[in-house]
Amino acid sequence: MSRPARDHVPGHGPADRGDDLLPAERRVLATLGHLSLDFRAMWAVSNVFRSSAAIRRHMEARVLAADRLSWTAFTGLWVLWIWGEMETRDFAAAVGISRPTATGVVTTLEGRGYVRRRKDERDGRMVLVSLTRTGRRKIEELFPRFNAEEIAVTAHLSDAQRESLAGMLRSMLRAVDPNGDHGDR
Repeated sequence: MSRPARDHVPGHGPADRGDDLLPAERRVLATLGHLSLDFRAMWAVSNVFRSSAAIRRHMEARVLAADRLSWTAFTGLWVLWIWGEMETRDFAAAVGISRPTATGVVTTLEGRGYVRRRKDERDGRMVLVSLTRTGRRKIEELFPRFNAEEIAVTAHLSDAQRESLAGMLRSMLRAVDPNGDHGDR
């Protein structure tokens, strides 16, 4: 249930004092503070987006660049490693990309020898994608480095804060996309 708008007007809570706000948040507050908006909701969503984009750039630069992999290509390897062979439309959904983009990602990974495509024996219209031995070796070699950087990125948080953050993000994911984790495969 949402609170009345007056509770979300600047000056009505500790977050609104600007103590810990980012420069962009302070600018939004200065520009839009006269409006009856839910700034806490705005900051929660915009900080999820900003954090996600920053972490993605960080991981690409620190971990994936050495292997000439994009975030999306890495995610594709990860999805196939965890879930195994899948139809290309399921691959696209699990990676969080469109089907045409998935075709390009699979083509790139196939060209590097990391994945293979084959027609589904039951339905020749469907194309299945899976890791090759080379692809499996690559993700098995790469993921410990990736996880080490995940640890570094979250090192300033306690274990309890990491668990709380993960739980809050799961809750937001479920609120906007109940099947967002594609765990029903």
